[in-house]
Amino acid sequence: MLGVAVDADEVFRVMPVLRTRRLVLRGVAEGDGQALFELFSDDAVTAYYAWDTFTDPRQGRELAAATVEQYRQRQALRWGLLPVGTDRIVGTCGYTRWAREHRYAVLGFDLARRFWGQGLMSEAATAVIGYGFEQLDLNRIEATVLAGNLPSIALLTRHGFTLEGRLAQRARHRGTFHDIHMYALLKSAWPTTDSTPSAPPRT
Repeated sequence: MLGVAVDADEVFRVMPVLRTRRLVLRGVAEGDGQALFELFSDDAVTAYYAWDTFTDPRQGRELAAATVEQYRQRQALRWGLLPVGTDRIVGTCGYTRWAREHRYAVLGFDLARRFWGQGLMSEAATAVIGYGFEQLDLNRIEATVLAGNLPSIALLTRHGFTLEGRLAQRARHRGTFHDIHMYALLKSAWPTTDSTPSAPPRT
């Protein structure tokens, strides 16, 4: 278990750093533009994403700047994922929205294809979810997933998320309308036993 919940002013004054066995999670920075371009220039990564595959490095720089600005505006918390011993992000995980008054947040994540199937995103998600419940004092974490995105659905269900409903043809992606599935996890359902992985201490 982690300590008492932190104040929002502290969270948005200094982006917390989280650590797992194989990853360091630190705030996305404007200098991550090239890494983000490389991540989202892969059709496999963007297959179920909210935007089309990047084709210009400027898109990566713009995304990095927008992510930093969202943090400055206290709208979102997005961590870059760095394998231990490296200095280049290979994915991101975090909250695309934090509704502090209502104590819920929206989870999002992505990972470079060469790291798929290694359990790294599961490590990152465990840390971010644990931080949300134990430090941000969230009561609910939700995620929306395009129907057919089986890897993301599998990750969410492994972490205890349940399907709450389907939004028919809610998203238009690559010229086709897609159903959106809403998943959610309540704090009361988040495992808290000593044998259950939780977010590591803040540093």
